[in-house]
Amino acid sequence: MKAAVFEKAGEKFQVRDVPDLKTGPRQIKLKVKYCGICGSDLHMTESGAVHPLAAGSVIGHEFCGEIVELGEGTGRDFREGQRITALPYMGCGHCKQCLAGQPVWCAQVRSHATGAVCGGFAEYVVVGAKESLPLPDSVSWEEGALIEPLAVGLHGVSMAALRADANILVIGAGPVGLAVIAGARALGAKTIIATARSAQRADLAIKLGATEFLPNDKDLSNGFRRIAGGRPDAVFECVGQPGAIDLAVKLAAANSTVVVMGACMQPDTFRPLIATNKALRLQFVVAYGRREFELATDLLAREQIDPSQMITDRIGFDAFPNAFEALRTRSSQCKVLLAPGQ
Repeated sequence: MKAAVFEKAGEKFQVRDVPDLKTGPRQIKLKVKYCGICGSDLHMTESGAVHPLAAGSVIGHEFCGEIVELGEGTGRDFREGQRITALPYMGCGHCKQCLAGQPVWCAQVRSHATGAVCGGFAEYVVVGAKESLPLPDSVSWEEGALIEPLAVGLHGVSMAALRADANILVIGAGPVGLAVIAGARALGAKTIIATARSAQRADLAIKLGATEFLPNDKDLSNGFRRIAGGRPDAVFECVGQPGAIDLAVKLAAANSTVVVMGACMQPDTFRPLIATNKALRLQFVVAYGRREFELATDLLAREQIDPSQMITDRIGFDAFPNAFEALRTRSSQCKVLLAPGQ
């Protein structure tokens, strides 16, 4: 089968034939329809990455596809030709974490995101049946590939434990920040202020549910209070750059929550005394569970979220290596989808 293969940092992906995948018990083979490129894909393929990839890795974790082969023990719940998505983790299936729908914390977990198993930048992918969800007929293929990033945002909102009338600030208008905005709006946040250094995605943030977009400058705090009537009940840090946590701590209200979702790869500092004096809850967030995948799928099916506006390009294998590298620098792209069959 054809796949985009990583060899080493500083080199483009190589699109070539790799061995066909075998489907084991309680596993499903999909023909990939779409797979999104994520910021974490960029981070893991950089020189000096915290979690470097092995040579020959095939990654990609924002995927959906059509079932082409069922492993032993899966025919009762799935059928060939069925449209599904899946959590990009394969757990043991019987530990307390897997049974709770949290395979990311399974001691035996293997992830498509890290190339431990073949990821979605390929014609086919093998997933775990316990981690798989059918796509409703009303959810398009493109939307199916956005369930994973939506689940990231929904998990962050869930971990913030927001009140229904909460006023929140989202720092960063990349895919993670936009997913938080869409999730918070769907779950009933009152005021959602988005901010970023660039206003390039201001309109998109508002379309996805932000009340208003404010520049990330010295007047940000006053601007938020003018609109919401006070400081944020929760601040979501979705940038992943040094100084972002410090900014979130300074802007947050007393007894509120700072949710750290940005993937900062460098050492960072903030003043703990400011957080202490405000009695802040500092919540770091990673990934999601099956519950967030189910919720994202349901919200899409009921048309309560429309993330399709995040998609700025759809490419085939021929364009993939150059398109992937282009995302390392600031551009107008937001979410780029690989269509292996294109």
